[in-house]
Amino acid sequence: MRKMKHILFLALAAIALTACTQDELAENSTALPEGEYPLQIGSVSLTAEVSEQPWTRVSENPADGMSSVWQGDERIGVRIGDNEETGIYVVKVDAEGTVMEIIPEKAVYWKDNQPATVTAWYPLNEELDFTHQDQGLTYLLKGTSTVNADYNTSANLAFIHQLAKVRVKLEGTKANEVTAVTVRSYEGTNNEQGTPNGRIGTDVYVPMLKAIYGDETYWEANLLDGHLEADNTFRLSSDGKNFVQAKLTANVDITPGHVHTIIISVNPAIPEGTPEITDTTTGNISGTDAYVVRGNNRTTPINITGGSPTIYLDGATVAVGNGSAINITNNATPIIYVVGEGNTISSGNGAGIYVEQGSTVTITGRSQGDKLTVRGSNGSSGIGGYVIDMVYGTYANCGNINISNVSITSYGSSDLNGDISPGIGSAGHAACGTITIEKAIVHAFGISDSDFNTTSGIGCGYSYLVLPTSIPTVIITNSNIYAHRGSDGYSDYIGWAGDSYGYTSANAAINPGAGSIKSSTVYCYTGDTLDKTVVYD
Repeated sequence: MRKMKHILFLALAAIALTACTQDELAENSTALPEGEYPLQIGSVSLTAEVSEQPWTRVSENPADGMSSVWQGDERIGVRIGDNEETGIYVVKVDAEGTVMEIIPEKAVYWKDNQPATVTAWYPLNEELDFTHQDQGLTYLLKGTSTVNADYNTSANLAFIHQLAKVRVKLEGTKANEVTAVTVRSYEGTNNEQGTPNGRIGTDVYVPMLKAIYGDETYWEANLLDGHLEADNTFRLSSDGKNFVQAKLTANVDITPGHVHTIIISVNPAIPEGTPEITDTTTGNISGTDAYVVRGNNRTTPINITGGSPTIYLDGATVAVGNGSAINITNNATPIIYVVGEGNTISSGNGAGIYVEQGSTVTITGRSQGDKLTVRGSNGSSGIGGYVIDMVYGTYANCGNINISNVSITSYGSSDLNGDISPGIGSAGHAACGTITIEKAIVHAFGISDSDFNTTSGIGCGYSYLVLPTSIPTVIITNSNIYAHRGSDGYSDYIGWAGDSYGYTSANAAINPGAGSIKSSTVYCYTGDTLDKTVVYD
């Protein structure tokens, strides 16, 4: 690590000082006449401990953004020693930006002839706002005299940055399409004479400033010390409305006075050359390769028979009349990657997406602006289990379901024999694995049948032969869940199916089983009527 110093020498306007005789000083060895010895500032320097490159303050140098200049009319607070009285000085520059003088708006005076540390800070505000940095960076500086000053010598002040500078460099074939970058931060902090104190407001994404230096473009913001979390610090947008999460390879610690440059690659959501699954291709997939389904109205199932393939849905419609639309079997662990809107998966007599016990599906996207609608039928779930034989009441257990960074709408269904299922979960009295929802928007629709049996939006199914014996483990974090139980209203919103006789454990609850719900909001509906909203911190 190297230390760089950028020194701005500031000349003060000449101030006539009232002379004291030796006799006057002798009367009191420390006290000075009130209001006669104003603080003199001989020079101002800015010292930065940097991890990558030095940077200074107030306005970024247009050459590279790694040094700064005074703009003029900055108002600096000044204090002598422990004296509570503070002064205000104003920086003045010429047309070329050279500092000409510092004018006292409110001078601060020496009280005695004892040497003392002089402290200065910028800005004067008691509170800093980080939420408008797309309009200009937020600064916080604190300076102290390099050696103790006294009443008849000038104070030389060395300022140090109290915030860390974070700059993002975008690379990749889609970098030029980005119109906005945000970074996760608190809304602000208190400025106590140049020292940040506490965090104001909630944890939010704040806009970064687009800065162009020569041929290089960066996105910048000044932040409190801490660390940038790999999975949820930066978001990018091409329209300023829909943001895509950018993930880092590791957490990054940030330190005041340091510049931290983050390089983010921006490439197509679907890798170029990804083979397309059409209605004329087999749709039997295993291994680890990637495939894409586009808006081709596929009418035959997609069967994932093992491995960990990635299936991109790009405005795709998969609507099959027989069997589940997507079958995931043989301990497969595929990723279904949703791109954009208008993606629909549906079945005429099975699950929309069936996940066999032992298998795990991950449904994800670039952001919550990527949307997928899934429909089951004939007693099967939208995502989860399905009815094997409605006459004999046999049902397929389902595996694990992971949903993240996407918007999902999923519908359960009923059959003629009294089997009903949730939007997400198991069918009939079969079991279901763990359902994990993170940073997602989920609309899950249960259903009622003619016998006053109902299912929850997320949970277990209901069989006309055997009551359900378990509910899925549901883990929800940082998400908005719209849980629609059936219109008859005897089930939980999340958890148990129910009936008018009270034979199940349902009690109109939000029951995640052995799981948990954190930092999320659950909107509880009976049919399409909102009953209550529950917020989890």
